[in-house]
Amino acid sequence: MTKNITIRMDEQLLKEVKHIAVEQDMSVSAWIVQVVKREAHQGITYEDAGAGIMRLMEQAKDYGDGGKTYSRDEMHER
Repeated sequence: MTKNITIRMDEQLLKEVKHIAVEQDMSVSAWIVQVVKREAHQGITYEDAGAGIMRLMEQAKDYGDGGKTYSRDEMHER
């Protein structure tokens, strides 16, 4: 059974994460689950999980494209 969670992040980071997810033909939720699973399988501790997720989200910024903005239709085009 899956459960819903709520997370907060900077608006610019969210735009970048949406772009990455679209490039990988995934929803943002599915992309975040993939990232969390990858970290969990690397044997990180519960205490390190939050820091690991934040580190990965920061790394996602490296995939940005210079601040280009996308319309809602572009974000959801798959």
